[in-house]
Amino acid sequence: MIDIADRPEIAPELRLVPHAFRRTFGRPAQGVWYAPGVLNLLGGAVKVPAKWGAIVAGDKRDDGLLELVSVNRPTERALLPSDDVPAWAAGVDATGGAALMCSVDLPQGSGLSAGEALRTAVALALADLAGDPPEDAPAFELDLPGQRLLVVDTRIRRSEPQGERPYTPRTEDLGAALTAYHHAQDPDPEQNAVVYAALAAGARGASMLVDPPGRPAVALVDADLVPAVKKAITRAVEVPPRYLTIVPGPFKAVALR
Repeated sequence: MIDIADRPEIAPELRLVPHAFRRTFGRPAQGVWYAPGVLNLLGGAVKVPAKWGAIVAGDKRDDGLLELVSVNRPTERALLPSDDVPAWAAGVDATGGAALMCSVDLPQGSGLSAGEALRTAVALALADLAGDPPEDAPAFELDLPGQRLLVVDTRIRRSEPQGERPYTPRTEDLGAALTAYHHAQDPDPEQNAVVYAALAAGARGASMLVDPPGRPAVALVDADLVPAVKKAITRAVEVPPRYLTIVPGPFKAVALR
């Protein structure tokens, strides 16, 4: 059997992590698993998957321990269960034995729930290695022709948690619902600045996002207005943000063995 890292029909980004696993552990990975980052709109009432996410590759351990190594932070290994877990692996549920090399496209707090993507990819790997693969994750799709979701990573990171008040959408207009959700919350000043700048530049709606430790925001924007909205937001804040533009559509978790 050809090592996953050497299979040319597999996308390069899915071969990279098995390559890193082989270099680190000296053996081929049994599989590679991918889960998309998720844009949680309206407090999670609407979930939109993105093309960025988390990839893990590895094999089974017989001692019941979960060993996690990060492509991005190779010196920060985690051996679970343990009380001493690096921040990038926080929240991972150690329910089975495996050695996994992990890669996450985006930093935590950027707006696409990077931690959630990693937890999902690890759970998929553990279930598959245990011979009990989970059912396919649902794919969410929004019918928003000609529109984009502009995710704004303000680059602000704060240790204190950001609260979220319960919110029930009262309209099917996503743009109006986003703005109403924002007004129902207690946003940080940077999030307010992004939202009001986006709305003033023609966004259909905008709101803060809850993705600790960050303080990101999102705007629903007509495709042709994206450059103008970006420019307006950049002028309105002190720290130049990072932007991710999402074309809403289905995207599923995948497993390769």
